[in-house]
Amino acid sequence: MRAPDDLTASVGPRAQRVRTRLMAAFVILLAAAIALTIVGWLGMQRTQRELSAYEGEVLPQIAQALELAERTTRLAATAPNLAESRTPESLDANATIARGLISEIRQRSGEIDGQSPLKARLDPLIDRGDINLLRLAELTQMRQQVRQRLQTQMERLEDIGSRLHARGTPPRHGDPVLTQVWSSLVLGASVDTPATLGRLQADVEALLIAADRRAAYAGLGDVFRATLRELSIGPAGILRLRSEQINLDGRSGSLVLLTRTNADELSAQVSRHVDTLRQTAQTRSEQVSRAIASGKTGLLLLTLVCGAIALGATAYVHRLVGGVERITAVMSRLARGDTSVATPATARRDELGALARTFEVFRDNLLAKQQLVADLRQQGELRAAVHSSMNDGLAVFDRDGRLRLWNEPLERMLAVHGVRPAAGQPPRQLMAQLSGGIAWSAPGLTERQTLAAGALPPFTAHAHVELYLPDNRVYDVRSRAMPDGGVVSLVTDLTERRAIEVQLQHALRLEMLGQLTGGVAHDFNNHLGTIVGTLGLLESQAGLDAAGRAQLQRAGRAAERASALTRRLLAFARRQPLQAEPVAVDAMVEEMVDLIDYSAGDAVQVALTLHAGDARVHLDRGQLENALLNLVINSAAAMPGGGRLEIATRVEGGELELRVTDTGSGIPEALREKVFEPFFTTKADGEGSGLGLSIVYGFVRQSGGRVALASRVGEGTSVTLRFALEAGSARPMPAAAPAIAADVPAASVLLVDDDDAFRHTVTEMLSSAGCRVHAVASAEQALHTLDQGLLPQLMLSDVRLGDGMGGVQLARTVATRWPQLRVALMSGMPLEAFASQADGGWPFLQKPFDAGALRHWLRGLQQP
Repeated sequence: MRAPDDLTASVGPRAQRVRTRLMAAFVILLAAAIALTIVGWLGMQRTQRELSAYEGEVLPQIAQALELAERTTRLAATAPNLAESRTPESLDANATIARGLISEIRQRSGEIDGQSPLKARLDPLIDRGDINLLRLAELTQMRQQVRQRLQTQMERLEDIGSRLHARGTPPRHGDPVLTQVWSSLVLGASVDTPATLGRLQADVEALLIAADRRAAYAGLGDVFRATLRELSIGPAGILRLRSEQINLDGRSGSLVLLTRTNADELSAQVSRHVDTLRQTAQTRSEQVSRAIASGKTGLLLLTLVCGAIALGATAYVHRLVGGVERITAVMSRLARGDTSVATPATARRDELGALARTFEVFRDNLLAKQQLVADLRQQGELRAAVHSSMNDGLAVFDRDGRLRLWNEPLERMLAVHGVRPAAGQPPRQLMAQLSGGIAWSAPGLTERQTLAAGALPPFTAHAHVELYLPDNRVYDVRSRAMPDGGVVSLVTDLTERRAIEVQLQHALRLEMLGQLTGGVAHDFNNHLGTIVGTLGLLESQAGLDAAGRAQLQRAGRAAERASALTRRLLAFARRQPLQAEPVAVDAMVEEMVDLIDYSAGDAVQVALTLHAGDARVHLDRGQLENALLNLVINSAAAMPGGGRLEIATRVEGGELELRVTDTGSGIPEALREKVFEPFFTTKADGEGSGLGLSIVYGFVRQSGGRVALASRVGEGTSVTLRFALEAGSARPMPAAAPAIAADVPAASVLLVDDDDAFRHTVTEMLSSAGCRVHAVASAEQALHTLDQGLLPQLMLSDVRLGDGMGGVQLARTVATRWPQLRVALMSGMPLEAFASQADGGWPFLQKPFDAGALRHWLRGLQQP
């Protein structure tokens, strides 16, 4: 950088000469100015004489015309105020002002020369304006009266609205017809068009007729009805008063327009009078101009002399100031950041040269500083961009452990816990602002460590430290030491990632449980098929006494209950088709007693209070059973030491109510709004998924029902499900179709099933139905039998045949090689479980089945 100390050493004599020239120029200009002043003073005296004559003759007339124009303008502005008067007092005040203006206009008009044509034109206009203002005052008074009456009626209407919308009134007080009448009257009080008002009047009359027909006034009294009709269609009704108000407003507006038009005409007449005065003033002005022109000549001569002097001085000053302006322009451009222009006048040997050279030093220093600032700004922008683009929180602590730098993600993470980072805070202070109960873990540790109050996790001892906060948030903190002794920490929010991992584990457990349940249910159906079929065969034998038949029937009912249990297991595994159907809830609950008792546990006493009878709802039975079991399991979990669990049903208000009540620990009020949220649970980690009540809530809402929860801490919880009754649900449920005992036409059947007991049972049932049966245990044996030349009329095969070829593949092979052979399938799994594979349209028989169901199915195959 350069120093300006020696740049002004050689400018002394030159500076003295510049000052001398400037002083001489200023003295000459002063003498010329004095001469001009004298000549100008003489000319102004002559001009003053002419202007005095002008003021005495023309100006009074102009002032009179201006006053008249001002009064007409005020009169035009007073008319709208008069029309908009809201109270009698304001009406009287505005009317007084208007009459005063008319009087003043008459007075000013009287001062005009009587022979002037202006006076003859103004008098009719003034009289007409007086009449219009009088009529306008009368109309405004009528509008105030109508407005007052309308306000009174609106207050009465407000009282009626209060009665219609008051809380706790009987249901009929809120009849929608009366509410529509009230709303139409309220709307009518604010409409501005007669057409809309007419439509509202017709609507109100129609609604009043409808209210009389619906007996909508029941419980409101005759006075209420008479008042509402008076406000609606009476002579002083709201809509009639509003119509009269609109009419008066229109007439008032017309008078206001006429008054303004009349005032405009007055102004036009006054303007024409002013034009006449202007011509007179022009004549006087010409006289003044001639007086001024005589003084111009003397001033012109002196001006030429002064101009010559000024030109010489100006040339010198211009040259001097030009250098200053150029230097100033360069300084201004430099202040705006433009450093490309060089400093002028640095070669001059006077004051300007010294100034330019001094500025050049400052310019070089500023350029160096700007370059330094630009480099620092670029580095700061790069650092800010990196920090803002990070997903992790960043914190930088100096060697003394004080917070020096952080980014926005860290602020958002801490804001969730009500913590705001501040410069200079140590880590211990930040941790102290978080709520207690924080745990931490690190790689190599098998258990979480509880963080003592006021303590810090060992951030520097472990590369990764995970913090577990009481609100279930998880943060991963990674810390690294800096060369100067400070520490850089990165904080990652792992909460969502851990939640997704828990959800995935839960979904996998559910999938594995579903597969296990479906497989068990399928095998159980095979065993049930053997039991049901054998019982049917025994029951059909002759010579069975009454006791034996009763025993067989009791065993059959037990098998049917076991079959229903299997269906529920398949529904849980999502291998049973879930479709909406009429469900008798009481019967469903009674069938589920065994599952309910098992789910509740031995320590819980289960009580059924079923009062819905044969009432039915239209929904998915499997999902309703799962929802009920979820509620039972939650209630049992709330009573670890035992208690009472009640399942109650009833029909009320066209709805069926299913209520599950327990005497457990209850739910705190702060958690009641969260219990239906997915993955919300109060159980320890690994003991609950938090999906039970959310599944119940989603199923009920999708079925068009409602869920209500009531709970008291220490007393218990009650969850109520409400569903709309199915139309005609009072009629009894249709009884199961009786077994068809009619003979089945004789047929030859190839039976394929890998379960020996079930295969023998079905063989006996088919034989008892008159069929010739050839039974095999695998698909390979079936194909071998067909290859040997045996060609039956029907092949009935199980879908699952153990190792080797399955039933669906066997059906495809047989349909291809022996198309004349009819193929049918049977399975303990529903058809929907393998419908995508069984695409041949083959008949299907659901296990378990008895002899009657088998005969009925065979007869269906024989029908064309």
